[in-house]
Amino acid sequence: MANPVMWFEIIGKDSVGLQNFYRDVFGWKLTPPVKEMGNYSMLERPEVGIGGGIGEGDARTSVYVECADPQRFVDRAVAAGATVLMPVTAITPTTTIAMLLDPAGNTFGVMKPSPLAQRKTTKRAAAKAKPRKKTTAARGRKPVAKAKKRTRR
Repeated sequence: MANPVMWFEIIGKDSVGLQNFYRDVFGWKLTPPVKEMGNYSMLERPEVGIGGGIGEGDARTSVYVECADPQRFVDRAVAAGATVLMPVTAITPTTTIAMLLDPAGNTFGVMKPSPLAQRKTTKRAAAKAKPRKKTTAARGRKPVAKAKKRTRR
């Protein structure tokens, strides 16, 4: 998929209560909340699935779509009827996002993947790749015809 969903957020008035709820129900491991970021707590990076966070604010659930050039996708979304809630912003040195409302009023974001995440993914994918056997043609030899099984008449 060209632009996969890579992050989610669950936001509500009682972030600690939400964090406890999702920890208890699903067994999620969360980082300690960061008070300066609305008591935002992130999932410890899962082996499968996408990452996400739980924080404090008006109730909403959002997804973030990965894209190399967030501004290009913000411009595209606005042209298609979206409203910008937060322009393209560097949240941390490795995280750049923008938040929008789609025409139906759903909150979503675009997120530039961090160089660190891209390297980890590449290494993980490379480690899982199995070496393929070379075909006869790739080895530079002509294929040998299989001997026919002899039958008695």
